[in-house]
Amino acid sequence: MENTINDRVEKIIRELFSSNKRAFSRAIDVAPTVTENIVGKRRSRPSYELISKMISSIENLNVEWLITGNGKMIVEKPVVSDAQPIYGKEIARPFFDATNISLNEPDAFSIAIKDNSCRKVTIPFMGDYDFSLRVHGDSMVNSANPRKSINDQDVVICKLWNGQSHIRWGEVYAIVTSGGCIVKKVMPSKTEGNIECISLNEDNYMPYDLPLTEIYDWAIVTGVISVSIW
Repeated sequence: MENTINDRVEKIIRELFSSNKRAFSRAIDVAPTVTENIVGKRRSRPSYELISKMISSIENLNVEWLITGNGKMIVEKPVVSDAQPIYGKEIARPFFDATNISLNEPDAFSIAIKDNSCRKVTIPFMGDYDFSLRVHGDSMVNSANPRKSINDQDVVICKLWNGQSHIRWGEVYAIVTSGGCIVKKVMPSKTEGNIECISLNEDNYMPYDLPLTEIYDWAIVTGVISVSIW
């Protein structure tokens, strides 16, 4: 029984990261010493900032379990369904394939959403979002933290992001560019007027700069549904 939040953090490291404290630290973007202070001899209580990083970095982590110990550590992933809504507030929303998004067109996502002929699906338990998008390739496969990973054929849940005056650095965005629709982690660039696009598969894909002027539309990724095609 995990009686304290320190015990629960220790369980996360043990079961999700094979007891590798350094991999856990890297996955939630904290110094290894911070992790050691929590699960080592000091048993320091995790800060609000660290708890927030864990919630945003570890996919499907049960927030209630982390805070109180109630329930299971990991909540089950939702399932994409073509059926009509059966969960009350959930409604069918637009679903696209990344390869079918129109390029060289401002507000590409917004225009696609307004197209009455676009396919719509119901995704239960996901709350407020604007559309879902099937992605391709392995650039967002995260070997350091498989639970925070986007695999080939996965479906990402997206919320439209209006304007470029405020960017949530460190978050993953779906971005429409002249070269195609990409899904990348976004960080500040050293070059003014650019953003740095980072792949979670850092062993095989290098970060690169993208000028803001080449972004035709973008949306923040709020969830991922893993799809296994047999």
